[in-house]
Amino acid sequence: MAIRIIGQLKRGFCFGLLALLLAGCSQASEPEPQQERIASTAKMTIIEPAQGAVITGNKLRVRIALEGGEIIPQATQDIKPDEGHVHLSLDGKLSTMTYGLDQEIDVTPGPHILQVEFVAGDHAPFQPRVIQARRIQVQ
Repeated sequence: MAIRIIGQLKRGFCFGLLALLLAGCSQASEPEPQQERIASTAKMTIIEPAQGAVITGNKLRVRIALEGGEIIPQATQDIKPDEGHVHLSLDGKLSTMTYGLDQEIDVTPGPHILQVEFVAGDHAPFQPRVIQARRIQVQ
């Protein structure tokens, strides 16, 4: 009787171990971590408008200074820390993807938040982001 119980325990243990092994093999593998973004060597400053500026009219002039970076004319997957594009956003919405440092965008009356970001050649942000923001008021 004792031998029969031990045999059943061994068989139960083997089945349990086999079930664990099969369950481990059938699980989906972990997704590969995303490749880290490179840091940019560029420093960017919004020259115009000033923080808290009051703008009259429906056009906003945005002037940017970019040091240690170059604006490239075409998108590329060959990411370099000193090359990219400038994205202008107004109130969290992309307004323009520009290749220049002096730009005019349409605005409506009211308070707004302007964001200017130097992004990599593939239009995705560097890490850490190269971004500046200004609060403005349009009358």
